[in-house]
Amino acid sequence: MHLPETAARIISCDVFDTLLHRDHRSERCRFHDIATVASQLLAAELGTTRRAGAIYAARLQVQRAAYRALDLANPSGDVHFADMLAAMTRVLSLDDCAADILYRAEITVELAQLRANTRLMTWLKQRAQAGKRIIAVSDTYHRGETIAHLLNTLAPDHPITHIYTSADHDATKRKRALFDVVLRSENVAPAEILHLGDDTLADVTMAAAAGLRTAQLLRPRHVVLRRRLDAVRTRVMHRHWIGAARSRARRVGP
Repeated sequence: MHLPETAARIISCDVFDTLLHRDHRSERCRFHDIATVASQLLAAELGTTRRAGAIYAARLQVQRAAYRALDLANPSGDVHFADMLAAMTRVLSLDDCAADILYRAEITVELAQLRANTRLMTWLKQRAQAGKRIIAVSDTYHRGETIAHLLNTLAPDHPITHIYTSADHDATKRKRALFDVVLRSENVAPAEILHLGDDTLADVTMAAAAGLRTAQLLRPRHVVLRRRLDAVRTRVMHRHWIGAARSRARRVGP
């Protein structure tokens, strides 16, 4: 990971796989892990039985529908996790209070599977001590409060002074819109911001299109390969998870 010297006044950082590193698990594997925790919490706290496969299937169904609707109505925006949780409770025939349990399951797994990028954090703290303003800019359905909780828990001495998320501002980096929000809010010239991130489109191409300086921080190749292998394994398990959920629904149905 190359960390450049910079004359920029503000250093902007992507969150997932930049400030906070994910492990080798693929997204669908993480969703099933979250569903497993949610199933356990629903049973323990509400006495409600929902199989992990059913919760996993509901998550995929709701998230796909949310992003399809977004593409049609507001492609520069983002979906909100609270809306997805509310939709999941309806799909799963759960009370509204179950949304909080689904949220806590998500955060439990995120905290278990994320770790702070300590090298980057150390570099950022040095830049902060030299007078730079450090901000986080993330494309995510989570609100800034959730990102702050993850950062405060995993990197309690982090130097991030403000968090911009696509969900909070209904603006995505992938269409440049979130960078425009940052520039208006920070009230600086684009060249006074250095943006760091891993995604070629969102963190390099779109940031540069907005006039920001950029530096791409890629994960090691072995992590990328392990995640691809896990994605292959998860595609196989997906059929089992979904099939088990459907089989269970048929047995308990009318």
